[in-house]
Amino acid sequence: MHRQEFMYKLYHYSSYLNYIIWIFEVNALMLVLNAPLIFAAIGFRLSVTTLLLYVVCTLPAGPALYAGLSALAHADTNNGVVKSFFRALKEKGLTILKWSAIPIGVIWLMLFNLSVTGKIGSMQLLWWLNVVLLAVVAAFTVNVVIVLVSWQLPVKEAAILTMKLSIVKSFRYYMNLIIIVGTFILLKLFPVYIVLFGPALAVFLCKINFQPVIDYVNSRPENK
Repeated sequence: MHRQEFMYKLYHYSSYLNYIIWIFEVNALMLVLNAPLIFAAIGFRLSVTTLLLYVVCTLPAGPALYAGLSALAHADTNNGVVKSFFRALKEKGLTILKWSAIPIGVIWLMLFNLSVTGKIGSMQLLWWLNVVLLAVVAAFTVNVVIVLVSWQLPVKEAAILTMKLSIVKSFRYYMNLIIIVGTFILLKLFPVYIVLFGPALAVFLCKINFQPVIDYVNSRPENK
């Protein structure tokens, strides 16, 4: 009896180890897919002339985010994440790539505004407004991807459903915003964090936080 209990606990704790390995693998895959952005950040400063370059180099971030979330969401059933990651890219990567150009363009425009307004003392209010809007857009984008991973919906319908959920389940919705802001702070303080777990851990925590919202939608009578 004690042996069975010990083996059960060992299996239970080993599942946590599996998730640590899976998050590390997904993070590595996401970084590889975003190599153009990394090289652009190393070689070029953000300015008016390089803004479009940054937008183009960031386009793979959309498919990478979708594939990473999909792989982590189905890691248990698929016994791993690598095959799931590339399967998700193959199935929906091109569609996500097209639609992600809109939020990516908006995000980089806000980042450019931050770089400009941050140098002018009299524009601090505008700087903070850009920070808030940037966090909201980033959280909305992540939540749309979570909805896409959870249900087979067109991107437009997923965006509409996400907007509705931001009102119905606002607490869970905006908790993802706090997770994203916390991730940015950690990346700034500990750059090695991005190499090990950073983006993958952030999106995984967002998925866990958003799960009660998914369960709420699935429990609705019209969805049974």
